Amino acid sequence: TESGIHLSLHLCPPSTSHRKSLAEVTPLKTRKAKEQIVKELKEKFEKASLVILTDFNGMTVAESNALRRKLREAGAEYRVVKNTLMRYAYPGTPVEQIKDAFVGPTGIVLAFEDIVAAAKALKEFLEEKDAKLQFKAAVVEGKVTDYEMIKQLASLPGREELLGQLVFTLKYPVNAVAWSLDNLFQKLVTVLENVKAEKEEVSA
Repeated sequence: TESGIHLSLHLCPPSTSHRKSLAEVTPLKTRKAKEQIVKELKEKFEKASLVILTDFNGMTVAESNALRRKLREAGAEYRVVKNTLMRYAYPGTPVEQIKDAFVGPTGIVLAFEDIVAAAKALKEFLEEKDAKLQFKAAVVEGKVTDYEMIKQLASLPGREELLGQLVFTLKYPVNAVAWSLDNLFQKLVTVLENVKAEKEEVSA
């Protein structure tokens, strides 16, 4: 009947030829904002000397702010971006090596200069009592790294400590200078040896 035909026309799904793409239905302003976030993240992934992925599930706003403040004081930053956007940001960067870790709530630590200070700050936060933040994966100087390596990096003297050692060496005899430099050198050698051993295990 005429009424039946009229009803069927309303019940039939729209033709696929008339469906709009995601780009078409996404507001232009929102799309541009997302593209800017992806562009910014990609640049940071390319430039960062240290990138650490964390799981912040269960953290309160106050705890998140405390983490950001602690990392900012160490010259690093903490970003939380949807994993769907991350998939557009990491291709072609060192972070692509740990792309499988972009699952669930993901917060990113980014450090560009003093990676030791950033590692120290994160390690301290992770090891605080009742800490909910968890380590997921990391890349240091373009190489995939586990949490044990982050802890070793955190054990190295930071910029302020190195400046303190420099003042010490300027005040005391040559043998003190030699001891200070040798002590630093041994720490660096240990970290490098561990990195080498880890790479050999992966390639084996």
